[in-house]
Amino acid sequence: MSDKPNYVLIQAVLDSLRQDLRLFLDPPDGTKEHPATTCLELWLCQPNFTSGLYYIDPNQGSPADALLAYCDFTAGGRTCLSPSQPQVPIKAWMKDSGTENSFHWLSTLDGGFQLPQFEYPGASVVQLRFLRLSSRFVTQNVTYSCSSGHQQGQREREIKFLADTRRQSYLGALKDCVSEGAVPSGTRESVFQFESEDLDLLPLRDLAVFASGDLAQEFGFTVGPVCFS
Repeated sequence: MSDKPNYVLIQAVLDSLRQDLRLFLDPPDGTKEHPATTCLELWLCQPNFTSGLYYIDPNQGSPADALLAYCDFTAGGRTCLSPSQPQVPIKAWMKDSGTENSFHWLSTLDGGFQLPQFEYPGASVVQLRFLRLSSRFVTQNVTYSCSSGHQQGQREREIKFLADTRRQSYLGALKDCVSEGAVPSGTRESVFQFESEDLDLLPLRDLAVFASGDLAQEFGFTVGPVCFS
């Protein structure tokens, strides 16, 4: 329809054909030398593979920066990345916080994380950007636990979960930990579930607890993998 060819469109078509041809002639196998773009791509190319750890390379550059991911083929080929330090140990986090009636990021407290914030091995800014381009949905869970011999009571305190943007946070509520038998019924653990189509919000990077009331309560968290699909 035009005297001038649309070189941008032509290049896009050629790139798409090149990708399809690569998958047909030399399908990825999830090794460091031959990673897939995502777990979904690996599942489509290798339908007999079982769920497990495989290498992926979302930016499809040199395989040198490929990262290890858990591929959940029972859920349609989800790509899951675990934090390098998933356990936030059970302790009295607020005891030495210094000030009450304010939020305290656990990574900044004395004896906090070994890393400044939650890190996901191999998940660089570039790799996460390309992984998001190949995904539509993202999920992540965080488990809150009281110390042994304690259960969740009735009183609550606020908690913030720092998003990957570092500018936004999810806001939630923690039930205070009390001695077993102090309330008629209660659980020792509860799970926060995060699901979003805004892929820039996850993975989570830090936790902030509001210091108020009994600051000697002991609690901890387990940060689950972030899964893209």
